[in-house]
Amino acid sequence: MIEEPEVKKAANSINDDTNHEKIISEIEHMVMDTLGYDPVHGFPHIERVMKLAFKLAEDFREVNFLVLKLAVLLHDIGRVEEETLHKHHALLSAEMAKNILAQYGFTENIINNVADAILAHSYTLRYKPKTIEGRILSDADKLDALGAVGTMRVFMESAYRGRTLEETISHFYEKLFKLKDLMWTEKAKKMAEKRHRYMVEFLDRLEKEIEAEE
Repeated sequence: MIEEPEVKKAANSINDDTNHEKIISEIEHMVMDTLGYDPVHGFPHIERVMKLAFKLAEDFREVNFLVLKLAVLLHDIGRVEEETLHKHHALLSAEMAKNILAQYGFTENIINNVADAILAHSYTLRYKPKTIEGRILSDADKLDALGAVGTMRVFMESAYRGRTLEETISHFYEKLFKLKDLMWTEKAKKMAEKRHRYMVEFLDRLEKEIEAEE
């Protein structure tokens, strides 16, 4: 089980920006220690999703960046328990995020919005986000499954799980080629189209080379 951070009785108010930075830094290190540096679902994935999320957030003045950053950091924290507990990682991540943020004294509104955003990022849950932060996280996480990065992730995950080449190729058709139609924000839709085209071209080339076609 993951050991969640102990509550620190900070002298500063939870609303103090300096204290927020300190807490976020602690959570970042906890996520690094928990997920490790696996490029598929580890901290490198978190970093990429963070960059994408902040890029998408540029178009929305109403975004709460504290909620967005916390949601990105914690959206996959439950993955390490998923197979052991036989529960979807998004549900586990939302529960764990609530516990972690409550220990740090965040308001109920922030905690609930972070949890809602985490639930919304899942492809399989089909949970409709209630906030702009949830829509952004959902888009950013799916964008990281597309394009050159998405292709890299598929083959790394397939090698780890011992999937055949045929099973790996099927994953493109069963899931990845559907992601571009699940974007919420306009910028993400445009980015997804470009990344989708790359994957289609790559897979077409791969299948031709497998059949010795030029």
